[in-house]
Amino acid sequence: MSRYCALFNPSDADVVFQSCDDILFGIHRANLETNTEGFPPAEFANTGEIIPLSESSSTLELLFQFIYPRRHPGLEDIAFEALAALAEAAEKYQVFSAMNICKIRMRDVLPNHAPEILAYASRHDYPHLVYEAAPFTFDVPLSGVVAALPDNLILPWVKYIDAWNTILNDAISVRQRSHYNHQQSTQCRTWKAERPAIAQHFGHSLNSLRRLDVVFAPNREIKLPICCETAKNSWRNEIEDAMAQIAEFRSFL
Repeated sequence: MSRYCALFNPSDADVVFQSCDDILFGIHRANLETNTEGFPPAEFANTGEIIPLSESSSTLELLFQFIYPRRHPGLEDIAFEALAALAEAAEKYQVFSAMNICKIRMRDVLPNHAPEILAYASRHDYPHLVYEAAPFTFDVPLSGVVAALPDNLILPWVKYIDAWNTILNDAISVRQRSHYNHQQSTQCRTWKAERPAIAQHFGHSLNSLRRLDVVFAPNREIKLPICCETAKNSWRNEIEDAMAQIAEFRSFL
């Protein structure tokens, strides 16, 4: 037998919703009409019928608090799964006050749950969040990304990652280069040791491209000759120039 949610059981409610787990929510039509666009007024004739929704009671209890002039629930400590469900419901029913805070909280969660947040941002046209989330998927296992992204985003994501992998592979291959040391009158022996040490910092990880300050950190053990410092700076500049040429993820869509 269905029961009412304790927070939403007013005697003068004129619309009653039922969650997928059979909890009832008595809501005022005026608040729906004023604060949402996903609940068209024409759908709520005074028939006394209970309107079933696909969301759980925990999601609806949070969502409906955003349509009333009261302090809205804090979302800082809720589990990501609950936040994601609320964010989707807010978008579905166009509960504007909830949409904005959910977007902000999804951004705060990064770098965790990057594939899910990328999918959310792409689905609901939040380009700045797409831009921020996409690079955090670099080292997420392929199976994890594929499970989180909708089918229409998988191929664009693969192309996006492939573009970054090209830069990483090119960056590591630079270690094959050498340069002439005029003082040694031969190929620089210092660079021969320094070059693979720097390349090792990349670790075949795309995230290394996001921390070039670490990859190219000064060698604390020896003072590099000018020719090596020049080669090191040139190496980093080439990588940064290549990264600047990669389009944002949304351009791969």
